[in-house]
Amino acid sequence: MSVRKRILMADRATVYHVISRTAYQSFLFNEEAKGVFVRMLFHQAAFAGVDVLGYCVMSNHIHLLIRVTPVDSLPDSTLLERYGNYYGDIKIPQSSLSLDALRRTLDTGGHEAEAARQRILSRMGDLPAFMRELKQRFTLWYNHKHENKGTIWAARYKSLIVEDCTESLTRVAAYIDLNPVRAEIVEDPKDYTWCGYAACLRGNRLMKDALRELFLGQYDGTEALNNYRLILFGKGYQSKGDAGSNRGRISAETLEKVERRQGQVPIHELLRLRIRYFSDSLALGTQPFVESVYKAHRSAFGPNRQRPGSPLPLENWGALHTLRDLKRRVYSSPPETISN
Repeated sequence: MSVRKRILMADRATVYHVISRTAYQSFLFNEEAKGVFVRMLFHQAAFAGVDVLGYCVMSNHIHLLIRVTPVDSLPDSTLLERYGNYYGDIKIPQSSLSLDALRRTLDTGGHEAEAARQRILSRMGDLPAFMRELKQRFTLWYNHKHENKGTIWAARYKSLIVEDCTESLTRVAAYIDLNPVRAEIVEDPKDYTWCGYAACLRGNRLMKDALRELFLGQYDGTEALNNYRLILFGKGYQSKGDAGSNRGRISAETLEKVERRQGQVPIHELLRLRIRYFSDSLALGTQPFVESVYKAHRSAFGPNRQRPGSPLPLENWGALHTLRDLKRRVYSSPPETISN
């Protein structure tokens, strides 16, 4: 695995921004497919013990903001409950035990029971296992639906480690929710069905909880929504008029000039650009957090590496640092339906 693409923190709960694209940039996700993928996402997350903090399903790629917590052991009752809920009434693969057979095996004890536990636990609390199984299940559905064969995904997914703090979580979540705005599909992400923000406003309990969790539970639902809306649009949720109509746009070229002059650009304008820090920087967070990730993976970097990380340019990124100091094509102007 190339460090340029992905690093993992397997010894602790970790938040990742995950991006996966379709093969050949094909626009495979129609409305039905987007709905199926979202249902599979939450189904897989419940089985694997993964927290979905944000998501956006576009026509040719997906963005996920997920917290993955390692799972070393679970009570047999919990293991059986997750296993049963995961498979439900669908046909269990021949390589897997039925729910009744698994229950009997666990009740019997011994080496066979422990081997069965470990096989199932290895599919939980692990980012590669989670993404592999989620994408495989969707591929099976898609190929059956369209009488297709082979993979529908391009190469390997990319992931960015995100510090589990409000500043990092809210910026990345907003960047994800604003995908359809940058692609000029909608002017307000609430009007794009297949993103976490829209699901929250529709009353999805999991995404309402996730929105509060972006602020580490320091606000109730309404306060969290108002503060998040401010990040999205630079204005309160209850403000008058269409939130998207006066959002403003700044070109990537203009931003480069402002950056050179050490000027400031409002966060809600920055997030309407494609920003490689949010996809290619390997880790994003405060300086101590980025340094801790660097130290944990020091051997993955060249011997001449001096600095563990760099602050993001422009003052209003606050304390955010990046593990990779990106130099070229950091910002791109919308639309970005294909490229992001």
